Amino acid sequence: MYPILSKPPVVVALAQLKFKIPNFKVDSILEYDKLLKNHLPLRHSNIQVGIDFGKTTFPLGESKVSGVSNAEVGSHLYISTNQKTKFEITSEAVTYIDENPYKGWEQFKSDALQMLEIISPLFMSAEMLRVSIRFVNRFTFPDFNDPKQYFNTLITSLDGCSSYPLHQYGFRLMMDVPDTDIYTIVNHNVENVPQNKYIYTFDIDVLDKQKLLFDIDTIGESLENLRNIKNKIFFETITEKTKQLCNSQE
Repeated sequence: MYPILSKPPVVVALAQLKFKIPNFKVDSILEYDKLLKNHLPLRHSNIQVGIDFGKTTFPLGESKVSGVSNAEVGSHLYISTNQKTKFEITSEAVTYIDENPYKGWEQFKSDALQMLEIISPLFMSAEMLRVSIRFVNRFTFPDFNDPKQYFNTLITSLDGCSSYPLHQYGFRLMMDVPDTDIYTIVNHNVENVPQNKYIYTFDIDVLDKQKLLFDIDTIGESLENLRNIKNKIFFETITEKTKQLCNSQE
C-alpha cells in the first residue's frame, strides 16, 4: 500500500500502552525479571520520594528540619547493552522504545509485542485506556531555502520571506481521525547546523483512546491500524524529492 524506503529516516520508534489497574504495584514486574533480561539485560529502577514536613517553617539561613519521607519504586526500565532499546513500566503505562537503525514495521511490532507478552499475566484484568505509536523521522538537507521541495504540509513558504539566513523553523499539528477515538500529534522542526546542513525532524504520534480489555491480539490489531494512519500522514507530507533522498545510494 505504501512504498518501502531503502533508507528509512526513522531514528526513534515507540509503542505505548496506558492501562488502569487499581493498586497496581510496579515491582510486580520483577516476577518476570529473568525473562525480560533475556532480551534486555540491564535494569534501572527509578525511586520516587515524597517528603512531608508537616507544619515545619523554614527560616532564612541554615537550619535543621524534620519530616516524614515515603519512597517507592516509580518505574523499572530494561535496556539493551547498546542502550538503543528500552522497555519501561510505570504504574499506568508500558512503553517500548527502539533507537536502533529501523528494520521495518514487522520487526518493530514483533519485538514490542514479544516484550508485552512476557508480562501479560499482570494485565489480564486490565482496562486499556490508550494504545499509541510514535515515529521520529530525521532528514538531512543541504539547504532549506524552499521547503516546498521537500514537504507538502507547510505553514508558509520561507522563500523570500526574510533577508537573514534561517536558523530554526517549526510547527505543530493536532488532528482527529473521523469516526474513531484516534487523534494525531505531528511536529515539524528544522535547524541549521554546522557545515550549513539542515536537520529536519518529522515527528508523528498516533494515539487511540478506545477503552478495551487487555488482549495481545487486540493490541496487535490496534498497532496495525495506527501504523496505517502514521504512514498516510508521512507519505502525504513528503515530496517525491524527499522519497528519492530516502532511496538514494551513497
